[in-house]
Amino acid sequence: MAWRFKASKYKNAAPSVPKLDMFVRDLIVGSYQTYGNNIAASAAFIAFNWEHQGSSVAVLPLEGNSRKGKAMPLLQSHYDTVSHLDFSPFHDGMLATGSHDCSVKVWHIPEKGLEQTMTTPECSFSTMKRRVETVGFHPTADCLLSGTAMDSVYLWDLTKQQQTFFNEEHPDVIQSLCWKTDGRLCATSCKDKMVRVMDLRASSPITLDAESHQNFIDSRIIWLGDQNRVLTTGFDATRLRQVMIRDLRNFRTPETILPLDASTGILMPLYDADTGMLFLAGKGNTSIAYLEVTDREPQLLEGIRHSGDQTTRGACLVPKRALRVMEGEVNRVMQLTSNAVIPVSYLVPRKSYREFHGDLYPDTTGYTTELTATQWLNGANTVLPKISLDPAKRELGSAPIVILRGPLNELVNNITNSQGHETKNVSLAVTKTREKMKQFEIKAKQEQFELAKKFEEITATCEKIRIVDNALPIDDNGNGKPSSFDSETEKAGDTTAPKPLPRTMSGEEATHGGCVTAIGIYVTNLDNKPRPSPRPRSTGNKPRLGPKPFSVDVASFNVPVAPGSQTAKKDGPENGNHSAGCSSESPEEPDSKLTPGLSDNLPDGGSEPMDQGLLDDSELVQLREKSSDDGNPQILSTAERRMPGENDKIFEKWTSSESVDKFDGSTTDSEFQRMGTGRSTLADKRRMFEGRSQSVQDEKASPTPPRRRQMTIAPDDQKASDDSGLMPPPAIEPGFPRNRSDLSKENMQHATVKRSNSTSGSTSTDGSQAARTGNSTSATPNSKRHSTVFGRVSKFRHLQGVPGHKRTHIEDILNMCRQVPYECDGFQANAERVAVPIAGTGGKIAVFELANTGRVPEGVIPTFISVQKLMDFQWDPFEPTRLMVAYDDGKVYLWKVPPGGLTETIAEPAATLSAHEEKISLIRFHPLANNVLLTASSDMTMKVWDLATMTQRYCLVGHTDQILTFAWSPCGRFGATVSKDGSIRIYEPRCSENPIREGALPTGTRGARIVWAMEGEYLVITCFDKISERQIYVYNQSNLNTPMHMVGLDVSPAILMPFYDEDSSILFATGKGDSIIYCFEITDEAPYIFPLFHHRCTTMTRGLSFLSKNHCDVASVEFAKAYRLTKSSVEPLGFTAPRVKSELFQDDLFPETKVLWKPTMTADEWFAGKNIQPARISLQPPGMEKMSSVQQSIPPVPPKKIEPIMGIQKSIMNATDHVQEQIKNSVSARMSVNKKLEQDDMEGVDEKEWEE
Repeated sequence: MAWRFKASKYKNAAPSVPKLDMFVRDLIVGSYQTYGNNIAASAAFIAFNWEHQGSSVAVLPLEGNSRKGKAMPLLQSHYDTVSHLDFSPFHDGMLATGSHDCSVKVWHIPEKGLEQTMTTPECSFSTMKRRVETVGFHPTADCLLSGTAMDSVYLWDLTKQQQTFFNEEHPDVIQSLCWKTDGRLCATSCKDKMVRVMDLRASSPITLDAESHQNFIDSRIIWLGDQNRVLTTGFDATRLRQVMIRDLRNFRTPETILPLDASTGILMPLYDADTGMLFLAGKGNTSIAYLEVTDREPQLLEGIRHSGDQTTRGACLVPKRALRVMEGEVNRVMQLTSNAVIPVSYLVPRKSYREFHGDLYPDTTGYTTELTATQWLNGANTVLPKISLDPAKRELGSAPIVILRGPLNELVNNITNSQGHETKNVSLAVTKTREKMKQFEIKAKQEQFELAKKFEEITATCEKIRIVDNALPIDDNGNGKPSSFDSETEKAGDTTAPKPLPRTMSGEEATHGGCVTAIGIYVTNLDNKPRPSPRPRSTGNKPRLGPKPFSVDVASFNVPVAPGSQTAKKDGPENGNHSAGCSSESPEEPDSKLTPGLSDNLPDGGSEPMDQGLLDDSELVQLREKSSDDGNPQILSTAERRMPGENDKIFEKWTSSESVDKFDGSTTDSEFQRMGTGRSTLADKRRMFEGRSQSVQDEKASPTPPRRRQMTIAPDDQKASDDSGLMPPPAIEPGFPRNRSDLSKENMQHATVKRSNSTSGSTSTDGSQAARTGNSTSATPNSKRHSTVFGRVSKFRHLQGVPGHKRTHIEDILNMCRQVPYECDGFQANAERVAVPIAGTGGKIAVFELANTGRVPEGVIPTFISVQKLMDFQWDPFEPTRLMVAYDDGKVYLWKVPPGGLTETIAEPAATLSAHEEKISLIRFHPLANNVLLTASSDMTMKVWDLATMTQRYCLVGHTDQILTFAWSPCGRFGATVSKDGSIRIYEPRCSENPIREGALPTGTRGARIVWAMEGEYLVITCFDKISERQIYVYNQSNLNTPMHMVGLDVSPAILMPFYDEDSSILFATGKGDSIIYCFEITDEAPYIFPLFHHRCTTMTRGLSFLSKNHCDVASVEFAKAYRLTKSSVEPLGFTAPRVKSELFQDDLFPETKVLWKPTMTADEWFAGKNIQPARISLQPPGMEKMSSVQQSIPPVPPKKIEPIMGIQKSIMNATDHVQEQIKNSVSARMSVNKKLEQDDMEGVDEKEWEE
């Protein structure tokens, strides 16, 4: 039992999330119903599903961190959702994708990543009308791909591009497949609640089977390294998530069963065999659990959990070759969310990170194999060689080891050639031990001979470098003259040429040129086994310091090429040479082969990697070819590099005569040169900041990377400022005019179209007038929106929810009904009273007067009672005493509240409307016309009624499934619906009974709500995805097929009920049982929906209902007011915006509002085709001044002249003293002042006594 007291090395491994700048942001990721993790990572790239359908795949660099957009290149050739992704363990650029379109495709990712969209894969396979669920590469055999489709298991040989194995013995869909580390066996989990172990080379592939998790929901299986144990995750019969561990020696009985929580999120297990660390990431969850797997009880030890703030869409582990071992990083989880990829690093805390901690990093599985797919199918096995993660034993230190082997055809040729010319290092049964030893001895002698030969070549090269470096520059007359730099060097002392260290290379690498870059090791020939070489030292006697702890800086850097030089022009991107990581050899340059060992280490044609801060100038050797008059290439010395310019280096010189950032007219180029003195003062930095925010257009970017000006803004975020910030009207078909169709550029200055809550700028009529007169606003220095520089800042970003005092609450409401249909909000309020459904026989609704606050009297609560079950109810927006209630018998009752409130139970309605034959799902009053009501029924029809005559006027058809929600447009002409089949429809009842426009949600829905926004321009829909994640979609009403943006919140069964405020353009959303009211701002700028501060309630919310704007306390800067229904009370809730001068009327927050509490027309006028828009009034309280008028009336204060301290006039001081004396006298006159001190009444002692 002593092992119990031995602490694990990874016990305190803690998750660490970098700053937001290290995320890959602005992504578009949906929720996919697949059995995959939706993301995969190699040592060079990450790949994940793109957009809501998921048929495309985005591929990005592993160390990339920037904002992405819709214009990024993708892998596009699947027609349905990509279900699984996997990178080859022996080729970081080979990606396999499986899709629901019954195809498997293999892609080659170029060394530089995707520069354009790819549609043609390297090879593809078909599964014959079976949806592909999983794909994966074999762990030991090269170019062997496995996959599952429905109930079948496949194997494909990529070298022959043909199927080599097929088995369909599983009775149901295979949900997961995993290989053992040695590649002999594989394990599967199936939808029939069974797990199986398979030997695909045996006559009967299924060797073991056992009952697994007792729920058919998605289950996963992984192999615990090279052990004879497997781990599965799934759900039990009560829908509790659980983890099981099984041993192959007793497969039917699990060794360990760990029950977890009750959640719908599918657990994705990620296991690291080297450290025994297990990560459990649930789809739709925000946290990632960390467990340590042991071989003794308890076999699962819980570690530190990562708690994030974004829901997980997918997760994967990064290969050990790409970890930052000098920072204590033992694992890295790539978390895929709805809009970002977040790297979550697990770090082991240590006192110092200057040295490599070998106890944390055991030797890991290597990246080379000589076992082919054909050999494995014939029965051969192999054990992959181990590699060390110690940077001292790697050629590029702590840089990632990246393996790129080219396209598939080149890879197949290399495998074929290696089989014909080299002896295979495979542990075949026919290979004898003596032959192995002989081969190793011959190979060791060859390596020793090659190493000695290369050392002699490098030594000879160093002598040539010393001769060229000490040579005198030649002037125009052909005479040598010493340069200023050389003369200063000779005074200081002799210059010692740097001595390059020998580099171990394979024979073919020296011939063809191995390719080494700053981001990793690119192995072009894997036939020879890599050998560790001594790490190069930057100085002779300086100690080598390790990186700072918890640092995310890049391990190595490159010396920038001198701008304006001939080599820079020749190798620049404009000449077609985009390679920055490999040195290429040309047959026309034979001298470039003089230093094979040194040139391979120098990217960009021989520029040596430079670690800034560790290398001295005397030790930097930069080799590049320079064209001379005789055509022979020569090496540019250090003295020649420093000659151009006065005391300036070539790579610190601007190529343009004008400054890149010309902040004002008085600023010269020399003042803002890189590393110059003109930018050292605070005033210069201030002018730089102000000038950048007021610049009219961006100047040409500088070629030097450190310049900040190279930050670019996405094209979607750049709006033309000459249209006063107004969004151009979308293309609308005839017969579907917009709400603002009468507004044009000629009359737009007399109408308020859209209001921007951003502090970056404001829309006014002056801008539109300037646009009409031809004066572009871009000519003014302040025309550029500050949002493009600082980010968008809303006036309502820091909104606050202020609940009313307890004395304003209605408390002790008992026996509230909890079984309200999900189409009904369950709570309605107006300015005078609230309606709450009560449990009991039939449909009961209680009405509470807001004036009667406090506790509800004990006894029977007075209600409106009916025999039938309640379905939906709503107050008349123009008459606070009328309540319309719909029941499941197809009837609508009109109840009227008597004067003084509801004091007794009423069973007879004021009027009855027999609307439908089946039950009614929802009712909606018209927002502008009086006595106009719409009803929707389960018979998939909607009817518009005239309540004045209780007659039907229109019947709307076209739905194919149940109607979930309906909303009138602000203009009152149109109506929008969402049905259970996931379709969005827009109706114009007075023109057609069929929808005039249709669209579809990306995923199916079981509940939804819809509201109109931005003056009827946009539609905001709240719904669910397939894993019950609540989402908010924003659509343009002219295009219902493609959403403009989507925001995912959390996984919850409660439907989000949205409430939109037109004046502030704020969207409030909450669900029944939630304690958070989500707040978003809807704008016409991408991404169209911006999160604000959410309001957290102290108790759960059962219902929320907003009042009209005339009931807001404008004097307290309250822009929205609502009533919230809790478990047993009704409380007021106001939303305010913090302002300093709250005593003034904030006219920027309170524009003229629509009078929506009074009808604009009668029912007959609306049915006759009239469209009378509501009037607008100001909410300014009497006696309050506008903030804008006060700011305009304040005259500019001239700058005061500061007088010296000794020059203060005495008259000012005397006047101050005189005022203070007056104040003192006036206070003393009003109160009795006793100037007698306490010690005056004390009796003293003789002075002689003090002397004693």
